[in-house]
Amino acid sequence: MVTPEQKARIEANRKAALQRLQARGIVSSSNSNNSSVKGSSTVQNNTNVESRRKQDDMAALQAAAPPDSLRDAVSSREDLKSKKRPLDHIRPSIRKQDYIEYDFATMKNLNGGYINPEDKTGEGSEDYFDELGSKKQKSLDDWKREQKERRMLYENAPPPEHISKAPKCIECNINIEMDPVLHDVFKLQVCKQCSKDHPEKYALLTKTECKEDYFLTDPELNDLELFHRLEKPNPHSGTFARMQLFVRCQIEEFAFKKWGGEEGLDQEWQKREEGKTSRREKKYQKKIAEMRLKTRAQEYTNRLREQKYGTKHVHDFSIVVTTGKDDDGTPFIRKKCVDCGLETEETDI
Repeated sequence: MVTPEQKARIEANRKAALQRLQARGIVSSSNSNNSSVKGSSTVQNNTNVESRRKQDDMAALQAAAPPDSLRDAVSSREDLKSKKRPLDHIRPSIRKQDYIEYDFATMKNLNGGYINPEDKTGEGSEDYFDELGSKKQKSLDDWKREQKERRMLYENAPPPEHISKAPKCIECNINIEMDPVLHDVFKLQVCKQCSKDHPEKYALLTKTECKEDYFLTDPELNDLELFHRLEKPNPHSGTFARMQLFVRCQIEEFAFKKWGGEEGLDQEWQKREEGKTSRREKKYQKKIAEMRLKTRAQEYTNRLREQKYGTKHVHDFSIVVTTGKDDDGTPFIRKKCVDCGLETEETDI
């Protein structure tokens, strides 16, 4: 509540402000009186309109909504009004990232980059509730169970109903249990025993061996339509490119088609070996020519020296200079030949 003294003080302050504005010529006396009257009348009109509007809204809500939901409707209307206030849309003029480089309040612990909480395997993803989950969600028991099921699938799979119709090994025509690597990756129906007994056909070759032994190029080996491959981590370092393995029979088949059979491959090998030998011989002859040039230059220098100083030169060390002493106090002696200018440094032991 405003006391009479406060009202009088407010009125006096208002009159003093009007007098200052009139003294500056900003507001005239008639405008100030009219504005005060108009302001009071507009305030009263606005308050009356607002009160009438509230009464109409309350009546409409009472007529339309049941008595139990009336309080909820009023509270929701007040919440909407509070959300639409203009002050809520005002943003600060200075952005936080302009003066804060690292906001530790928003940082998350990624455990050295190995575990990302925002990964697709999170709780909100589709594959979070799989039977075994992803690799990051598996427990040790789940992993063991998965490995056991994999062995049962590839190694201990039950035979078909008609064993005569089961696919057999193309080498022995007896076994129906295929090597999982050769069967799944390289699409070859070969059992494990036959793959061990015939390494000349089913051994795995690296990419370097394919290029050196069968003279295949990188574009050919990188073509997924030509060769099947098995990728493994590089044994030299985990940061190197992954190792690619190829089966020997497929590589030989393509190489024989490319070079015209085994004889053509041998001829290509012989041709490349001769090329290597010729290149080594050219390199050797080049080095010999450079050495001869150096020898001739040294011979020419020796001949000039002989013409100037004779065939046998005897140094004349007539100039002896003491340059200093070592840690033991022994003096250093420097000698210089008067004829050829050769300098030597000696010390007495």
